[in-house]
This record gives sequence, structure tokens and C-alpha cells, in this order.
Amino acid sequence: MLPLSPAPRSRLRLLRAATAALLLAGALSGHAATPEAEPDHDRFEQAVRQAVTPAVASSLAGLKVLHLSGDVGPWLDTGLALSPGQPVTLLMRGQVWWSRAARLSLSPALAVWAQVGPQGEIFNGTRDTHGFVAADAGNLRLKLLPALSWTDPHGAYAGEPPAVNPDAGGGVSVAVLAWKPGTDVAAQLQALARHAPLAPWAQGELRRLAEGTVPPPAGWQYFWPLGRAEIFSRARPEAGDPEGGAIAVHTHGDVGILQKDAPFALRPGTRLQWRWRVDALPSALPEDSVPTHDYLSVAVEFDNGRDLSFVWSQGLPQGHAFACPLPAWQQRETHLVTRSGTAGLGQWQAEEVDLLEAYRHAVGGPLPARVTRVWLIANSVFQKHEGRARFAGIALVDGQRRLHVD
Repeated sequence: MLPLSPAPRSRLRLLRAATAALLLAGALSGHAATPEAEPDHDRFEQAVRQAVTPAVASSLAGLKVLHLSGDVGPWLDTGLALSPGQPVTLLMRGQVWWSRAARLSLSPALAVWAQVGPQGEIFNGTRDTHGFVAADAGNLRLKLLPALSWTDPHGAYAGEPPAVNPDAGGGVSVAVLAWKPGTDVAAQLQALARHAPLAPWAQGELRRLAEGTVPPPAGWQYFWPLGRAEIFSRARPEAGDPEGGAIAVHTHGDVGILQKDAPFALRPGTRLQWRWRVDALPSALPEDSVPTHDYLSVAVEFDNGRDLSFVWSQGLPQGHAFACPLPAWQQRETHLVTRSGTAGLGQWQAEEVDLLEAYRHAVGGPLPARVTRVWLIANSVFQKHEGRARFAGIALVDGQRRLHVD
């Protein structure tokens, strides 16, 4: 899963190792990675301001075009005072680099977070355009995902490390359009779309408004420190699906952790059951290194704060266990390969694991007493490949006790 942060020195080691690994992979394949040019912030700002005709400007309560540096920093107060019920549109361009040479980056949708007032709940969008209606009064604040983790949902975070890696950086340009209450936002976006340089953003936001945000399946929620996503959804029935429906996942250059409370005593013989049909694995390489840590899994969280993630691996052997390679997660998450290779892709597979035995084998140490949540994880941030799967029949079982999770 996405690193919430390593400490500064660990982060630098992580980036150096990732760069070396991917440059080596590129050299072996004959396609060595080369740095990409940074988007031109001034040109983006010019396009925004030229597209804001007098007719559009008359519907705006405020307009700012800002650049959030990939070298991170504190919350940025935009100076735009919002009132409850006021609509806002964010149009974003750029990317935050962990390593340009290794092409490890975050898109604006993953990187940019917002907050109304210093005590408001933080939130992100699910695409590179985003619109919301202010729930509270206060100044709009923006921040890139901190290099260390969020510590509460009201915007507190662990301190930022210094910008020590010249291969990292980049940033995201954000056009903030604060509309007057009652504005027909779609009509104004159509006017912006008539200006060719800004058309891709305006049209993208029009599509988002028309389609709506894909909600998570009922009873499930996204892990808040990584933010909302549109990766998981309740699947439409297909031929061969198990009875009771399925949860579909599609990841492509993004990440999401879906969680559902599942309180269940952990005793000898307690088992986790599920079925999955994996159509595409997001990594063609072993998933136990940082630059290749893209995967699909079912995971269980315990009352000791640890989680055990059951992975379908491309190449690691079945039964292989490894601590998450991301420094911020090494003491929290362990992965256990439940299925390996490409045999069986595209077909429904039934799985069952004895949780206590799996914990002893993969994690060790004192045993937890309870399961607290079940997770579904999909990550393709690092290599930017596609992952597709369907999950069904998720249950915790112990003798006559059975808790249906999905």
C-alpha cells in the first residue's frame, strides 16, 4: 500500500533503492527510464485566466491559481473564504515525484488534499478534477499528502522531512474556482471548455459531474489516511459469479484500501474464507520490494493493530511471508502469498485460511485476541499497471459461528 511516510533517512534510502532497481530493470529491457519534463505552471495559469471570460467571472466569488511544491510544506491558506453551501471546482495539473528517474510519482488525485477552516475534516478528490460544496464556513486550505502520515482527520500530520533528494520534487498546479451560491456550475464549465487549452480539464470535470463519484459497496469505507477512491464498487452480475453478488476492483496507477468492521473472536480453528476471480495482476515482478509493491489482496486487521494481507502473487511462492517493504508499514503489515503464478487467472478460486496458524507462520510473537476489520487492498501506484478482480463470499468462520462480511 501507499507509504504514509518513512523517516527522512529511510525515505532517502527508499528512493535510492527504488531508482536503482527501476533503472536496472529499464536497462535490462532496453528501455532505460529518462526524466520527464515538468508541466509549465505559468502556461497553465495563463490558460485558466484566459478562459475566464467576463461572463464566467460574473459567477465567481474568487479565483486562485496556485502551485503546491513537491518539496511539500505546511497547509497553504488560499485566502478564499467559503460559506456553507458554496460550490468549488478544483482543476489540477502535475505530479509529485518520489523519483523522476525511476518514474515513481503521485497523481494530483492522490496527492492533493483540502480543508475548509483549520478544524474542518480533510478530504481529497478521486480524479484530477474535483468539485465540492462547502459544508462549513472558513478559508479553503490545500496541502500535498505529507511525507509523514496524517495523524488525525482534521489535518494534523507528522513533521515534514527536509527536501534532501534532488531526484524528487515536482508539484501540482491547482486552479481554484469558488462559485457564487446558486451558480449553474456545469454551464460555466461548458463555457471554460470552449477555450481549447483548458478544455481537457473542464471536460473532465463535466464528465465527473455527469457520472457521479463511484461509491464504495454498502457497509464498506475507504481507509481515510489514503483518502477516497473509485477503485472498488458493487459489481454488476456476470455469468459464473457466485450467488449473492461480488465486489469489483479496477486499479490503474492508483491505490485504495476498503475496510469493513468485522468483530470476531480469534480462537484455534477460526478461518477466513473468500472467493476471488483475478483477471489481471498489477505487477509482473515479485511484490516484496518498494518499486514493485503493486498487488491485490484480502486482509484482516487484528486488535493489536497489525494486519495480515493474503496476496495473489505473480512470482513469489505460495506460503511465502514478508513484512511490507514500505518503511512506514513494516511494523504494521505482513503479507502472505496465498496463490502464486498466472494459472487460474480469469477463473473463480475459493480460499480458506486458518487465521491463528497463518499469524504464527507469517507474523509470530504474541497472538491477538480478536479480528477487528476485513480489508480489500488494490495498489498500482508504483508500476502504473492495471489490476482487475472480483471478490465474493468473504466470511469469518469458527465452528457454528459465521460472520458474512461482504
